[in-house]
Formats: sequence, C-alpha cells, structure tokens
Amino acid sequence: MGISNIHPRSARQTARLRQIVVISVICLAIYCFLLVPDESLDSSRSTNPEAYQSQVWPQRQREGGRHHALSPDLLSNRFLTESQCRASFPGLLDQVDNEVAKGPFKLEPYPSNLGPLFARIRDGQLYILSAARKADLSRDMLAHRSATLHQIANALLTWPRPASSPPSSAFSHIPDTIFAFNHHDDPIAKTFSYSRPADPKLLVTPDGEAKRFFPIPHFSSYSWALPFIGSLPRAARAISKIEASLSFSQKIPRAVWRGTTWFNNPRAGRLRQNLVRAFGPDSPGAGSHPWADIEALDWSPAGNGLNASNALRIEDFCRYKYIIHTEGVTYSGRFQFHNLCASVVITPPVAWIQHVTHLLRPVFSYTLDPSAPDSLSPPPSSASSSRDSLRPLFSRFLSSPEPQHKETKTTGLPRRPIELGGSEKSPSLSPYPAPWLRSAWPTEHDASEANIVFVAPDWSDLNATVAWLEAHPQIAEGIARRQRALFEDGGYFSPAAEMCYWRGLIQGWSKIVRIDDSVFHDLEEVTWEEFSLKEIHK
Repeated sequence: MGISNIHPRSARQTARLRQIVVISVICLAIYCFLLVPDESLDSSRSTNPEAYQSQVWPQRQREGGRHHALSPDLLSNRFLTESQCRASFPGLLDQVDNEVAKGPFKLEPYPSNLGPLFARIRDGQLYILSAARKADLSRDMLAHRSATLHQIANALLTWPRPASSPPSSAFSHIPDTIFAFNHHDDPIAKTFSYSRPADPKLLVTPDGEAKRFFPIPHFSSYSWALPFIGSLPRAARAISKIEASLSFSQKIPRAVWRGTTWFNNPRAGRLRQNLVRAFGPDSPGAGSHPWADIEALDWSPAGNGLNASNALRIEDFCRYKYIIHTEGVTYSGRFQFHNLCASVVITPPVAWIQHVTHLLRPVFSYTLDPSAPDSLSPPPSSASSSRDSLRPLFSRFLSSPEPQHKETKTTGLPRRPIELGGSEKSPSLSPYPAPWLRSAWPTEHDASEANIVFVAPDWSDLNATVAWLEAHPQIAEGIARRQRALFEDGGYFSPAAEMCYWRGLIQGWSKIVRIDDSVFHDLEEVTWEEFSLKEIHK
C-alpha cells in the first residue's frame, strides 16, 4: 500500500503548502518591482552612479529641469559620488568648474599672522599648518572657523571610495593638497571664502589678471551659535513645519526685516540705516506703510550680547509673505535661511555671491508692469480682507501714469526718493540699474519664472514693489514657490549637497593650485583632531 493511501491528509497539506509558497513568491516579486517607491531603493551609502542616475537624472530631464522634491534618504546621504552629486544637484558645482576652466594659479603664503588659515590634506587626513591665534580672534570668529573646518573634515570622512581604487591605497581617491581658508566676511582671492564679488570688475586685478575666488558653504550648515538661529539643518526642519501649516495666502501680508544697521558695505552707502529710517516704526508717515514690519535689532544686555529683544527666530520669517533681504559688509549669513521659505524675498541686487547664489533667477522691479494682469484669478484667501484693505493705500503707486521725479523711469514701477525724517533732505535717486548690475546679472527674468525680486538699492521703489506683489498675488505666490522648490525641494542646502560641494571644491582646487613645497615645508603640522580640541579650551 502506497504512502499516499496511508496519509491522504498529509499529501493534501503538502500540495496546499506548495501553492502558498508559489503565491507568496509571486506577490513578493510584484511588490518589489511594481509597488516599492523609488525612494526606498536609494541606499544611504549607495555608490553605484549608473543605477542612481537611471532614477534621478531622467526624471529631471522629463520635467524640463524643474526641481521636484528629492527623497529624504537621498538628501541625507553624505556618501554620494561625483556623478551622483552632479545628477542630483545640477549647477551646484558651476562656480568650481568656472575656476578650474581658468587654469592653474600659485598659492602664496600670507604676509600677516592674522590672514587666512593654511591646511594640508594628505592621505585623507586634515592637518592645520598655520592659523591666527585664538587671542587675536573674537568668540564668533573662532566659532565660525571651527564650524567650517568641521565641515571639511566631514567631507573627507564621507568621501566615497570608488570600486576601482587599489586596495593597497586606502586614500588614493582623495587628492593631497594645501589650501587657504579665510573665515572673515571679506573674501580673499586664492582662498576658500564665504562669498565672492558679483561685479566682474572686482574679479580682476588692475593689471587685468583674473582673481581666483572659491566660495564655500556657510558655517551655519554645521552650527551658528545664536539663540534665534542654531544651525541650517535645525532651521530647515522648523521651516518645513511652518510651510506645511501655512499656504501663501494665509501668511502675514507684510514685508519683514530685522537686522543690525551698522553693517554696510561702503559701496552700498547707508543701505540698512535708510531702510529703517524710511520704513521703520519711527519713520515719517509710518502709518502709510502698513505693509512694513521693519525694525533694527534691539540688543538686550540680559542676553549676554547674543540675543535681541525684538529678534525673530529665523524660521518665523517664513510666516510672512515678503522678506526683505540686505547684505552686510559683504554677504549676509541669513540669506540661505530665507531661501528656504515659500515667501518672496525682496532685495537690492545681490552684490556678493555665495556658493549657490548663482542659481537665483531675479526679476528686476524696473521690468514690472503696473498694468499687467495677475497670472491667475486670485484664490479664496483668509487674508483677502487684509489685502483689500491695503490696496487703496497702494493705488497711487499702481495707477499713476506719470513719474513724480525727473529721474524716475518712464517704464516699470515708479520710484520716489525715500523720506528720512527730521530736517534731513531726501537722498537723490541712485542710478538703477547700475552698470555693474547689468554685467553681474545680465538676464532679466520674467516674473512668471523668477524666484526672487531685485529692487532699487536706495529703496525708492520698495513701496511700489510690495504694492505690485499684493495686487498680483498669484505671481507673487509663484515667485515664492519657485524659491522653495529650488533650494528646499531641490536639496541645494541639504547635507548631501553640502558634502558634494566640499568634495567637488577640494577636487577642483587640487587640479589647478600650484604649490612650492619648500615654502610650506617648515610649518608644523597639527592634526585637525588635536587642533579642534585646542580651539574649544582656553
């Protein structure tokens, strides 16, 4: 008698189990190949550029270059290869590539002990060769310097090793080089600096030789020890929560600015002071500027010099429809935080280019048409009553066909000299656009494609610009949305992009720098780890 006749139930169970296994395998295959989202296929340490590009780059091409939100896994991936970096963040390394294209330059020692820090990278290790003494630097300067060096060290630690690297050389993929790092606001040629001049005339020597500038990510990507800032990653998370809870129409319909008035570049004159005097709470006719929430920071002694009584947390600027941006002695460290908001940033033409500033697409106030229709019908808005109440105050700017000042342009928005109060005469209108502006920002973008608004640097059309934006809410929302889509959804301030930029910069620098080893041979090398401990202990 066969086994099947002895145990019929067991045979049926075996057949059923076989069916279950087959069905399970089929379901698993369907899930893996059809249902798993692309993001879940991104390994946090993926170093396969071909597989990666097949996921990211074609999508960006299909979308016509628009910046759609990348996956959180990707944006936190600090181990991307160069090809992955360039596929994920188009244009990120443009400024590095431009410097590399100019060819070699020679690195010279700095004549002063207060100059830039010099460091060496050898076998993937960071060494400090020379640096200004702690006694010669303020607490803030020390913090900024340390934060940037931490960024560089992190870029070296996370540098992905190609599969083609010889096993006998663990760091052959990281170039050996010497670099100079300038932690002051004023950029110095042939150094890693936080910005560079936008004016092409400032990019060459009097003899016509090209100066070499290498903008770097701001130190706040690591940390900025101010109570109302913290760090860029912290602020980005807080901003995302705000943006998720507020539509553009629900934001405060005012233009906000907080800052210290004594930080101005000589070329900008009294830019910040005049902004506060003309539109601040104590300005002449302050009641006629209901759109303005503009105040100089009131530093509180109780805050140990680190806090101001009227300061806003950096993320709370995003609660406003409009953010006024001003540069300082050179660049402003707040700019990248404002870039993360779905708010319209209004600024005089940017004169100092940070590492991703070149990605801006400005619309110039002098190109705005007072009679242009809004792009779409205004949507229902909880803030519509506020906007309607402001429009009568703005109507004289939007309907006046004739200029009220002999220097006012006959096209675009009207310009009027600002009132400073007291017996002080209103300043004359400054040339706008200035000659340098046309060279630095040669493309005049339409408002329908812009992600930022440039106004006259004397603030003579600020009132009219805010009025125009309020009268064109759909266009204004589009400008705000495109800014956040680029910098937040596109990930240009993400940890992944930061590491990509640092490694691309170090790689590019090492290709073109020429070093006389005898000049730096006698300098004592201190490992970054040892140097960093000395930095935090008096």
